Amino acid sequence: MKRAICIICVLIVTGYGVRSVFAASSRCTVVKIEGTRMVIECEKKTKGFSEGSKIKIKLDKKKAVEGC
Repeated sequence: MKRAICIICVLIVTGYGVRSVFAASSRCTVVKIEGTRMVIECEKKTKGFSEGSKIKIKLDKKKAVEGC
């Protein structure tokens, strides 16, 4: 019985830890650039982002066309 309770507790703690690891994400388009500032407009709601928070930007890479 103790073992089952211990396993359940570990699963619950692991579930909460995994939930906090996922980051917010959205597809955005650059609207305006002024020096070191950039204004972006996103397709989805900005839930998960807060003003002044740091973000990581990945560019959409175009695949190379292979052939003759």
